[in-house]
Amino acid sequence: MNNRKILASTVIALASLAAGSAFADSYDQQHPVMAPTQSSVTRAQVQAELLQAQKSGTWSATDDYSNYPAVSNTGTPKTRAEVQAELRQAQKDGSIPAYRG
Repeated sequence: MNNRKILASTVIALASLAAGSAFADSYDQQHPVMAPTQSSVTRAQVQAELLQAQKSGTWSATDDYSNYPAVSNTGTPKTRAEVQAELRQAQKDGSIPAYRG
C-alpha cells in the first residue's frame, strides 16, 4: 500500500514537470527572448545627446505630459438626445452598424 502511494506520487510529480516544461517551451516559441545587442553609441554620447536636447528645449526632464495645448471647442456642444438621434440615423442609413447585444 505504501509503495503504491509513493509510485503514484512519483508519477504525478513527473507528469506535472513534463506538462510545465512543455508549456514553457511553447511560450518561449511564441515569445522569444531578445538576444543582447551591442550599442553603437557610448553612455557618454547618450548623456551628451540628452544634455543637448534639454538645452535646445526639445526634451524636458520635468515633462509630465501636462503641458499639451488645450483642446479648442469645435462648435456648440450637443445634448445627449442629439447625439443619440444622430447615432440612430447613422444606424438606419448604414454608416454605423447597429449593435444587437
